[in-house]
Amino acid sequence: MIINKLSNLITSLIYLLSISQVAKKTILSNTLEYSPWSYSELLISYPSIFIRRGFIGELITLFDSDTVLFDTVNIFIFVNFVVFCLLSYIHIKISKLNPVQHLLYLISIFGILNITLFNQYYHRKEIFVLNLFMITLLLIRFKIQNYFLFIFTLIFSVLMVLIHEGIAMLAIAFIILILKNKTQFSSKMINVYSSIVLLSFMSVIISTGNDGVANLIWTNLSEFDRNLIDVDVRSITKIEPNAITAIDWSLSDSFFKTTQVLIFSGSMFLWTFYFFMFLWTFNVIFKIEFNKTDININRVKDFLLMEKYFIVVPILFIVGFDWGRWIFSLFHLSFISYLLFIGKSNRNVIWSFPIISFILVSMLTIMPECCLQMEGTTITSNYYRVLKSIQLTIQSALN
Repeated sequence: MIINKLSNLITSLIYLLSISQVAKKTILSNTLEYSPWSYSELLISYPSIFIRRGFIGELITLFDSDTVLFDTVNIFIFVNFVVFCLLSYIHIKISKLNPVQHLLYLISIFGILNITLFNQYYHRKEIFVLNLFMITLLLIRFKIQNYFLFIFTLIFSVLMVLIHEGIAMLAIAFIILILKNKTQFSSKMINVYSSIVLLSFMSVIISTGNDGVANLIWTNLSEFDRNLIDVDVRSITKIEPNAITAIDWSLSDSFFKTTQVLIFSGSMFLWTFYFFMFLWTFNVIFKIEFNKTDININRVKDFLLMEKYFIVVPILFIVGFDWGRWIFSLFHLSFISYLLFIGKSNRNVIWSFPIISFILVSMLTIMPECCLQMEGTTITSNYYRVLKSIQLTIQSALN
């Protein structure tokens, strides 16, 4: 069918364009072309002491061949993004989404086209957590022996906690739900798994670090890496807030320093649009008729009583400022989990006016990582940048 062939062609081009965009901004770049906060977050390591969120930074330090971590960080980001694309593709193909559904996923505000076009998320730690989550679900799909599945699931879950405990809280809730419904794990096995993961969370929560640890991490960085974060490198006391200086924030600090700002910023309820986009994306891809689903307060209450781990979702939104990251992660966790639960999709999604409307809105919307802002013309400037890059590439090939 011509429509399916065209959709497959566009899908392939999106994968190639997205991977090339990330390559251009990471392994092929000599300057920092993404968020300095993301960069500083990836530089958190274990400076002779265990602290939260230091696992990726420690790996980067171990693999680095010199004292400048910039090149190694970019390699990690690029390889991790390629793995994310590959794992997403595998899950979609196994579930047999049709070409239009696949394309809609990629074009949505949560898809790889949006996040690479607008320079969002591909450099964030949630992509590392999502990759571990997708690998875990693949093992569940392949129905490997219970003992090995338990060991791998436990290891990957603990690694999620070590990478970013906030995103891991969301992922673990989905994993426990899936273990209960899609594996042959006994209640005892799930309780053991939950207990070990809970201990991991507790160890991370009490290892938040302090100013001294932040100072040690900072001074261990090369001057080149410190300069990339765009701060005064002469003194830790003059550093602008970044992920390294924030490692000692407690839950109360997070609430009073950030969340209360969100509540009184005048833009909190604008986030409802992104929750709407979450539901609309699911509706368009899977043709879910929410008006016909029997969802009410009592059913939500019963679900939370049965699956208590999902209580962490509203808690995370209360104590955590990064609503964009929570919504983005929730979408992908829900999307991949839904693919597992439905098995093979048989929805005949075809081109229609609602789908065209969805694509238009998605192409003109940026999924923010953290905060809402209304400055400049980010959308048009980024489309112009990509088109100009394609034009220069074609001209170079012809000359």
